[in-house]
Amino acid sequence: MFKFVFIVTGIWLQSVYTKDIIGSPCTLQSSNSPGQCKLLTECKEIRDEAVLGHKPPQTCDFEGTQTVVCCPKSRQPGDISKKKCSEYSSFTKEKQLCGHNIAKRIVGGKPAGRTEFPHMAILGYKQRDSENRLWICGGSLISKQYVLTAATCTTPLTVSEPDLVLLGVTNLKDTNHRQERKIIEKVVHPEYRADAFYNDIALLKLDKPVEINSYVRPACLNTNFDIPVSQVVATGWGLTQFSGSRSEDLQKVTLDITDHQMCNSNYRNIRPLNKGISNDKHICTGSETEDRDTCQGDSGGPVQIHHNNDPKLCMYDIVGVISFGKGCAQGPSVNTRVSYYIKWIEDIVWPENTQ
Repeated sequence: MFKFVFIVTGIWLQSVYTKDIIGSPCTLQSSNSPGQCKLLTECKEIRDEAVLGHKPPQTCDFEGTQTVVCCPKSRQPGDISKKKCSEYSSFTKEKQLCGHNIAKRIVGGKPAGRTEFPHMAILGYKQRDSENRLWICGGSLISKQYVLTAATCTTPLTVSEPDLVLLGVTNLKDTNHRQERKIIEKVVHPEYRADAFYNDIALLKLDKPVEINSYVRPACLNTNFDIPVSQVVATGWGLTQFSGSRSEDLQKVTLDITDHQMCNSNYRNIRPLNKGISNDKHICTGSETEDRDTCQGDSGGPVQIHHNNDPKLCMYDIVGVISFGKGCAQGPSVNTRVSYYIKWIEDIVWPENTQ
């Protein structure tokens, strides 16, 4: 009788102990990455490895005949972006003053500060029978080797496809701190179609990593659908008025986030928008009281907010990619909402961190 009670008690204690282990954090020794203790039968990654005859898994404990393994922690979209944002933020000094004021009025805009938008990029298109390039579309540096832009900017224009990215300058003729990188790969979103205004987003891989400094530094990505402010900042070298002249100096403008229904009503009966403005995939911006807007040549550039809503810290979160609009300052402009595409971006830009 005593022996029976002892065995049952021992099993009960083992069961409680194991339940405490299951779900607890662990660290994968092979990669020093975070994991979670799970039954082998509930960890698909380890099961698949075992079927292929790979090395035995790292164990946390045992439950009867079942092994409790250190299972790679499932990655959530946005996890890598947040980690990288923290890494890029370390290149700035705490509360470093950017030497700028938030723009109040790239129609109705004003010149950007020299180191205000170090993630800002512009794409170069080689002209036929010439070594000169036309600098047309914008982009955002989001890692040491990738630029985020619009899919429309990767297709051949009247000149050619883009083959070069310029970073580190606000004036296009400036040679100080200028960094040029060749484009070695264009990754257009697989659901983008040239005859529709949806999924207008692409990634450009550079031939070599940029040199990070005060003039060239990746931006953060806004990973949440909700945007914590009512205004955003757009930047670009595009036209300063419809069919006007372009700016040699980087311009910035503060825009209101426009109500989705109101924006949708402005784009009715347009064939490339047969499903209307998508609240998940689009962000509309503009101004009801002043002539402030993005314009021709700004496509692909960033729509951004101050990181952690702190204008003194020289970091921005990219919330949108400038896509299309009706003229310039003639109604709300439409931007591709970055948060919808976070997983797609992360899987391409940081594949070594994906699981």
